[in-house]
Amino acid sequence: MNQIDYGFPTVLGRNLIAELPAFVHAPFLVVTMDDLAPIYERALSGSEMIVYTVRSIDEADLRRDLEELPRVEAIVGLGGGQALDVAKYLAWRRRLPLFQVPTALSVNAVYGHRAGLRVDGKVRYMGWTIPESVFIDLDVIRSAPPQLNYSGIGDVLCFHTGVLDWKYAAAQGKCESKWPYDPALAAQSLSKVEAVLDATGDIRDLTDNGIEVLLDGLKWGTSYHGAGWNPRHIEGIEHFVFYALEHYTGRKFLHGQPVCLGLFVGAVLHDVRPDEMLQAVRAVGVDIRPAAMRITWDDVETALTHLQDFVHEAGLWHSIAHDQPITATEVAEIRDRVEAAYG
Repeated sequence: MNQIDYGFPTVLGRNLIAELPAFVHAPFLVVTMDDLAPIYERALSGSEMIVYTVRSIDEADLRRDLEELPRVEAIVGLGGGQALDVAKYLAWRRRLPLFQVPTALSVNAVYGHRAGLRVDGKVRYMGWTIPESVFIDLDVIRSAPPQLNYSGIGDVLCFHTGVLDWKYAAAQGKCESKWPYDPALAAQSLSKVEAVLDATGDIRDLTDNGIEVLLDGLKWGTSYHGAGWNPRHIEGIEHFVFYALEHYTGRKFLHGQPVCLGLFVGAVLHDVRPDEMLQAVRAVGVDIRPAAMRITWDDVETALTHLQDFVHEAGLWHSIAHDQPITATEVAEIRDRVEAAYG
């Protein structure tokens, strides 16, 4: 496969939010979160804007809200993954130009064409939106709670287990015919993993290099579309663990924590570099212990011991989780290794 051109038009700089009124058609809708009011109120004061604060990512709720939203000429997504996904969805439904301003690099949502929403309690990706530009304001990124930025490594290191699951499914003769294993595409994903492993200190310190390495890996999210809507090289069991935890606990999580826990679980099952992945996650500063996610190891055991049933019922693409059940004894071993790594 040829090299994929990836990433939407992206601008890195400072004081970028305050420039938006100079070129975004007014009135524009700012899709954001309540806790970000100080940012948009300060930077966009006096602008002809309407603020929509995200309270749900359930598509049924968003459809109802669409009926009540006033007429606007453009949409600005300002915030983390949920705000950016909802901005994509509203822009798609209204057929409006979209400008995206992540306030933290916590997920790759800004570099996906589709919005990750919930339909009947299940994750569904829908819509099609290409932003006019993505604005990365370095001062805003660094002002976010560090954990939000650290979380972003989950959506890059996940390529490790995504590729492992792809190779596994191909070896088992269970790979989807529309997504045959592509070594060149897999190698491109794995190069992003190595870049993060080589820059854990810079990512933890949020240096310019650390931000750029993380950003480069997150941009690879657009390769899902560039490879023909193929998720194989960017997502696998690590995200399935996240979905299962969400399903069985009914809780919402900071994306990178359950994904990085799933990364370790998947690397253990495949027996490929599990300790290296765990140490990298620990070195950056992502805490994957259940207590840090406000759940318990019993919750994790429920999700992992039922993971095989969950992935079949959810109709997820074939992975090692489809064939290899996880026992309570194995969960205890995973628990001991994680707790030991964090001391």
